[in-house]
Amino acid sequence: MKLNREFSIQSLLKVKHLMLTKSADGTKSIITTLLALVALTGHGQVKCHVAGSIAEGTQAVGLVIYRDGTDPKDSPLKLTVKEGHFECDVEDTQIERWHIVDFGEVLEKGMTSRSGAFFSEDGATVTISLDGDKFKVTSTGKEYQQWQVMEEAAEAKFMPAYEALDEDDEAAMNEVENQYHQWMLDYYKAHPMLGFLLELNGRLKGFHFNDTGLASMLDIYHQQYTNLYANHPVHQSIAAEEAKDYQICGRKYNDYDVRTMDGQQVRASNYYQDRLTLVICWASWCAPCIREANDIIPLYNQYHYRGLNVFSLAHEFKSTDAMRKAVERNGYPWPCLVDLDDEFGVFKKHGTANSALFLIDRLGNILAVPNSVDELKGKLVEILGE
Repeated sequence: MKLNREFSIQSLLKVKHLMLTKSADGTKSIITTLLALVALTGHGQVKCHVAGSIAEGTQAVGLVIYRDGTDPKDSPLKLTVKEGHFECDVEDTQIERWHIVDFGEVLEKGMTSRSGAFFSEDGATVTISLDGDKFKVTSTGKEYQQWQVMEEAAEAKFMPAYEALDEDDEAAMNEVENQYHQWMLDYYKAHPMLGFLLELNGRLKGFHFNDTGLASMLDIYHQQYTNLYANHPVHQSIAAEEAKDYQICGRKYNDYDVRTMDGQQVRASNYYQDRLTLVICWASWCAPCIREANDIIPLYNQYHYRGLNVFSLAHEFKSTDAMRKAVERNGYPWPCLVDLDDEFGVFKKHGTANSALFLIDRLGNILAVPNSVDELKGKLVEILGE
């Protein structure tokens, strides 16, 4: 996996947590969870001006400005570049986080590292420059400036270690990530800012199982932030997202309905309650998922009689025929459950469309979301021994 050497407060998160998923061909690709566009035109109570430039020699494919949690392809703010410059006004009902992205490059290549963010603060001038693959964003808005101070402090502290990382040294990457996450949480505690609320809300809306820092952010929110910008609708949005019972690492594994392969409706808790349990999310149409499940069979055989319980959840469509054939062909020794045609919305709650692993302790708390079978094995050795 190639590391993006351009740093911002989100760079380390993009590598593993927020924007990584296991795709159907087995590779990890950067994705952005996209939601329906909120109607904004004609209802603005705050208005900022965006003025941008593109460095000589840099070619922008298709720049788009869009609100956090919306789909850039639906945004009306598709920018026209003339003689290396672009500009527009952004109106909103309150201060929100907005993004600029080279969405044309996303359409051409499936991904882009050209992205930036700013806040829609009334009367602010947002200045954006694109040089190569990096956006530089400044703003006269007070809240964004607070956010920028944090980013600059993070860059000064973590950029040297980040640049020195070996691309293949996952352990070292994890260590830098852990240090960064703890620093970020401490900073948020010491410097209350609207940016924290917007960041938390965005991460909840785009929930992905790899976001292992989300539980700590929610704790900070409930301890310190519920009265900050108390009238801002971000609080209602956070409450609504929390009520969706996402399976957040470090928090309780929420119960749900699901079906057996024979169509019987059951409660998931019947399969994990009071037991150390591994939940395998997979799909018959996902080849990497099947390989991963197959690789877990030896671990199941090794640890099952020492207290490890396992069940799987399949994300299937139209029928369970392909799932049933895969189960029979591979001989999965654990109960195999299914959410057919998203009847119960199980996979959205798990923050994945196909592959994910959830390790639950005997009290029903999510201990870990291993990103590989090797990582799972290390956790089992830690809990149950060799």
